[in-house]
Amino acid sequence: MAFRDEIYATGRVTYQDEFQLSFKTSGIVGNIPVKEGQRVKAGQLMASLKLEEIRAKVGQAENGLEKARRDYERVKGLYGDSVATLEHLQNARTQLENARLEVETAQFNLKHSQISAPGNGWVLKVNARENEAVQAGMPVIFFGRGSVSRIITTNLSDADVVKIAIGDTAWIRFDPFPDKLFNGAITEIAGTADPVTGTYEIKINMNDSENQLKSGFIGNISIRPSVRKERVQIPVDALIFADANEGSIYVAKDDTAYQRHIRIEKIAGDSLLVSEGLEGHETIVVEGLQKLSGDSVRISLK
Repeated sequence: MAFRDEIYATGRVTYQDEFQLSFKTSGIVGNIPVKEGQRVKAGQLMASLKLEEIRAKVGQAENGLEKARRDYERVKGLYGDSVATLEHLQNARTQLENARLEVETAQFNLKHSQISAPGNGWVLKVNARENEAVQAGMPVIFFGRGSVSRIITTNLSDADVVKIAIGDTAWIRFDPFPDKLFNGAITEIAGTADPVTGTYEIKINMNDSENQLKSGFIGNISIRPSVRKERVQIPVDALIFADANEGSIYVAKDDTAYQRHIRIEKIAGDSLLVSEGLEGHETIVVEGLQKLSGDSVRISLK
């Protein structure tokens, strides 16, 4: 029979992309017009610094640039009249370039003194308050980008990861919704194992059109690989010996029962799925096993 493995795992929900957004410069938080859990559109303002000090620095840099430009023109004229040396001219040119860079830096800080949504998504967490001082690079807004899809990430052993493929179906259940089953499909499979755990990370895309799943939810996953393996199914009653996934049965041929070593893939109810040691067309002895012993025994088939 064709048998399809079912792989079980647990995983954590995330949005398609999650970001920790921060200001590029230090300052005082001026405004945070969004709340945790709020859905936002691409480009929507989510936080800004108080701009008075930052604008003052832009003005200061622009004034410095004007002075450096005047100094350069003056030295350039003196150099043409052989009053200033070449070194004086080069120093003035360097100061002018530095002043231009100061203006660019100040304008960059002004431009990045606010945080806008990098895409459509949700505000996952607000990590600052208005009038609070923040440092450059400090996470202020935790943002999840995505539409109605969610990602659940889990890790599989090498024995399981070889059974799956991109596109394989998965079913996920969450404790807050015990009566609902979420469906998904595998979208990513890591190409190398985690150096610490030795497992392989996989990502499953789920549909959450009702926006019920929150980032961080833990789900119980059942993966159904698309690849089916041929296995022989026999009754559990045919087994005369078992040790872990190894076992023995009797196979009948003509008027003799031969003991056969088998490898057990899985117990499925009252049946065994045998992966090695047995062909699908062979006859299995199920009754009268207590009368048999040894590697081969003459029997009467009825």
